[in-house]
Amino acid sequence: MNPLAHTLEELLKAPRKTLESFLPVGSLGEIPQQLKKILSFDYDDQPLEEKYFAMHRHWLKLLHDYYFRVEHAGHVDEVAELAKREKVILISNHANTLEAALICYYFYLRKLGVVRTLVYKEAFRLPLVREFFRSGQCIPISVAAGKEALKKDHILLFPEGMDFIKHYIKRDYVVKFHKGFLNIAREYLQAHPGRKVHIVPVGHDGIDYTIKFWIINHPFLVEKFIKPYLHYPYFVFPKAPMIFPSKAIFNWGRPRAVGLDELQGEKAMTKLTHEFRGDVVRLKHRARQLRKLSKTAEAPTLEV
Repeated sequence: MNPLAHTLEELLKAPRKTLESFLPVGSLGEIPQQLKKILSFDYDDQPLEEKYFAMHRHWLKLLHDYYFRVEHAGHVDEVAELAKREKVILISNHANTLEAALICYYFYLRKLGVVRTLVYKEAFRLPLVREFFRSGQCIPISVAAGKEALKKDHILLFPEGMDFIKHYIKRDYVVKFHKGFLNIAREYLQAHPGRKVHIVPVGHDGIDYTIKFWIINHPFLVEKFIKPYLHYPYFVFPKAPMIFPSKAIFNWGRPRAVGLDELQGEKAMTKLTHEFRGDVVRLKHRARQLRKLSKTAEAPTLEV
C-alpha cells in the first residue's frame, strides 16, 4: 500500500480512538458529563498514560512527513546516540507549540524515550488545550517538576518563556533566555553528586510561519476579559486558515555536558545562559539558511 494512503487510512481511524481515550464511558448517558469536564476551565495537570501519546502519531506523521516536510540537520545522530544512554535536557527557540510536538515525535520515531515538555502552568486550565498537553505527556513548568521528570525521562524547555510572543509582534525582536533550564540542571546535579547532565540546543525555522495570530495584549482587555479566567499576560487567536503548510528545518546542536561546578553563582549562571542562547540563535539562523536552500531546490524550473 502507498505510504501516504496507509497514513490517511490510520488517520481516519484516529478520531474514534481519540474520542474513546478521552471519553472512557460505559454508556452514552455519561458523555455529556465527560464533555463538560473537557470543556471546563478546571485545572488538571496530571499527564495521561503514555499510550495516549502514541495515538498522536497518526496526525504527527502527516504533519512531519507531508505537511511540513521536516528535515533534521546538524548533530542529530550524536544526539540520538546520547539519548539512548542517558536522559538529556533539550532547549529550543519557541514558535507555537507544534515544534514541541514534532521534537517529541522525532524521539518517538527513533525510540529514544519519552520527552516531557515543560509548559506554562495556566495552559492546564484551557479547555481542549489541557487535554492535548496532558495526552502529550507535558507537565507544568517548575524547577522541582523538571528535576523529578529528568530522573526517568528527557525534558524539553523553551527558555524564551512567555516572551516568545514578542517575536510575532516584531519579527526581528531578540528574546532573552530565562535560567530555568540551568536551575533544573543544578538541582538535579545536587541530588546526584559526581554526575554531569547533557544539554542539547535545537534551533528550528519554518514552524513560526504556519499559524498567524491576532495578539491581544492591551492592558485593559487583558485585565477585564482574560485575567478573570486565566493568568495569562496576553491571549492569542489563530487567523484562518488555522495552519499553513511550511517547510521546516530542525537543526540539532552538539550536546554539551554541564557539571555542578559550572552552575555555582549567579554570574556563572548568567554567562552560561547567554552562551546557550547564542547556540540556539546560531542554530536557528543556520536552519533558516538551509530552509531557503531547500525551498530553492524544490522550486520547479521553467524550460526555455
